[in-house]
Amino acid sequence: MNGSVNSKQGKDSDRAGSGSPTAYDGGDWAWEFLRRNADYIADWRSSVPQHLPCITLNDGTKLLRLRRRFPEAEKWGLYAFADPRLCAHKATAFWHSNALKRVVRLNARKPNEGEANVRRLADFNAERHALIGLDGVPLVVMKRNGVRVPLEIRGLSVLTAAFTPVYELHDLDDLTAQTELLRRLQRFTDADFRAVQKTPFAADERLQQALIALDESLKGKTYRQIAIAIFGEKKVAEEWHSHSQFLRDRTRRLVAKGAELMKGGYRDLLA
Repeated sequence: MNGSVNSKQGKDSDRAGSGSPTAYDGGDWAWEFLRRNADYIADWRSSVPQHLPCITLNDGTKLLRLRRRFPEAEKWGLYAFADPRLCAHKATAFWHSNALKRVVRLNARKPNEGEANVRRLADFNAERHALIGLDGVPLVVMKRNGVRVPLEIRGLSVLTAAFTPVYELHDLDDLTAQTELLRRLQRFTDADFRAVQKTPFAADERLQQALIALDESLKGKTYRQIAIAIFGEKKVAEEWHSHSQFLRDRTRRLVAKGAELMKGGYRDLLA
């Protein structure tokens, strides 16, 4: 069994592999590799239901409320299954808080009259996806321009309500990571959307190449054919038989990296 579900997924896979990755964050990359995993696809096919509908709140936040746990999805690092036929820009993959390396945690306090530090989710100029699990604690993922901030909010019973945020810090070792996430979160409040720019991610190009290598290898292509798909026919013709064998070795490494990410390494990409 290979990593494809049907022809539609193949088209989405091609777009993800060959399109610009500038709007991809770590969670998007993780999903692109996971959705090609044959075992994940098999688990998704046997899941009931295969699709859980989100509702859109009046402030534009998309909300998924879970009435039960999905242990088979949790083993993949997700709260619930997402459709592997859909690329990262079309699927809503809710990564489990236990799988995320960094999460902003805050308590939402009821504002006092005249208080200045009052927020609503709508104040954050970002695409917002919220999930409420059995514990009733909303996990809100904010995304824009390849920047992602997961936000766990306690005490907010109505997601569209105003609140005064009180941010949590578990220990001093958590300070650096939380400071960076809070900076990102603050940028989402800027009225100028251009202020929210993705931090240069040097691994993006290699991840894109590894994704192409994975797709081509799942189709049974040779290393040379895979190299042509990644680097172009001219470069391969010039360097494939060079004494250093650099291009051959690089192609092999990309294929191996793609397979590694698909089989579980995608978790390392989660913020």
